Parts: sequence; C-alpha cells; structure tokens
Amino acid sequence: MMQTPVIVTFANQKGGVGKTSLCVTFANYLVTKGVRVFVVDCDYQRSIIKCRKVDCDKFGSSLIPYEVEPASLTNPAKITEMTARLHNDPSIEVVLVDSPGSLASEGIVALFANSDIIVVPFHYDVVTVSSTAGFLQYLDCLSDLIRQKITARIFIVPNLHDHRVGRRSELLLWEAARETFMNYGIVTPKITRRADMERFSTIAALDRQTKIVAPVFDLIYHSIFDTKKPIRQYTLSGIQLTEIVEQMEKENRKKEETELDKDN
Repeated sequence: MMQTPVIVTFANQKGGVGKTSLCVTFANYLVTKGVRVFVVDCDYQRSIIKCRKVDCDKFGSSLIPYEVEPASLTNPAKITEMTARLHNDPSIEVVLVDSPGSLASEGIVALFANSDIIVVPFHYDVVTVSSTAGFLQYLDCLSDLIRQKITARIFIVPNLHDHRVGRRSELLLWEAARETFMNYGIVTPKITRRADMERFSTIAALDRQTKIVAPVFDLIYHSIFDTKKPIRQYTLSGIQLTEIVEQMEKENRKKEETELDKDN
C-alpha cells in the first residue's frame, strides 16, 4: 500500500484525450470505495470548477462528496508548496490533479516531480500516438533535467477507443505503439468511446460508467491500496447519472416546447 495522501495527476501534452472526464470519473469511483478525495483543477479551462458550480446549482452543496480547488501552474515554488501541503494533510487519502494539455507552464515540472502516480490518457490515431510518445519520453528525461528522480508510477490509458476505426496498417501501428509505451509504464485495458463517458458530474454517483471504467480504475486503485475492496463503507447520495440525463432531456424538451409556442 502506498503512503497516503497519494497525488494522482492526469496529464498529456495532447489535448482532447479525456483527461478531465477521467479525472472526475475516477474521483467518483474513489468515493464509491470510501476514499477521502480532493481534486485540484490546474487546467486552463477550469472545466471541473465550472462543472462543480453547475452541479451545486442543480443539486445543492449539501451533497458534495469531495472538495475541488483551482490552482495555477505559473509558479513552481507555489506548486511545490501546494503538493507538500496536500501530501501532509491527514484528512485526504487521494489527491487528483487535472493538468493542462500543455508543457508550457513553469510549474508543470514541479507538479510531475511531486506526483505519486501519473495517468496518461491517449487514443489511437497517428497524431495523438506520436504526441503521447513524445510526452512519455519527456517524463522519462525529467530526472536528468532536474537532477531529481521521478518516482511516479505511470499508467498509460488507451481512452476513447472505437474498435470500428482503423485499417490493418493502422492496427499494426497501434499494437507497435502499445508495445513501445510499455517501456515507460503500465498500459491499461482500453476504455471504449461511449456517450455515457461524456456525461460526468462532480456530485453524482457512477452508474452507467462503472462497467466501462472498472478494469482501468481497479488497476490504479489496487496499486494504491493493494486491494480492490472498499477501504471503508460509504453511502452514496443516491443521485445517479441517469437522473441527470433524464433531467437534461426534460429541460431540452421544455425549451423546445417554449420555442414552438413562441413561433406559434
């Protein structure tokens, strides 16, 4: 078992690979395991912060299962200070960090250097595979660059996978990429591209997503706690993503009816 709090950073220099959705979904997964979670939103778009605000407006703040904090990566010293503070907070067991899809921020190196686990989502296309390979090489060279050993465990996640896509030559390239990536860390099972994975919430419990993400998240969870069992009992709020979807559909129908009334 890793010493907690454990800092898990979701990162890739390539955008659009699903870092934010996986970060939030993993936070919800950990809550179902009874883990005390804290989320840091370092992404430039602040998607998780915006999602939390929308969730609170819909469901109220009494159901919040974990705190979400924004952070800027412009100052390396502040990032080191923040990670040290979180590493020494006994009320937290896992810190999840959503990093920006860029290596330009000065504090990004400090973040990686202080992470215990780095999760690298990618998907199989020529541009993304090439960019991800460059990012993994960058992580591999960080120890030499900063003269400090990077001890983070690397999990490389084939995300947004569509088995219908790919000619034979491309499939051979994907397999070669997988074998190469295994030199840098653990390549997890694929996460299938599904609409359910795009509907995430910072308050709602998992339901439809569970089967999609479990093989990957169980692997990461086991690496932290040496078990797949919950570390404590936790009663979920009862809000399910199906309810959110139904509510969104109801709101859309109401909006369409209102527009039709205006036209008539």
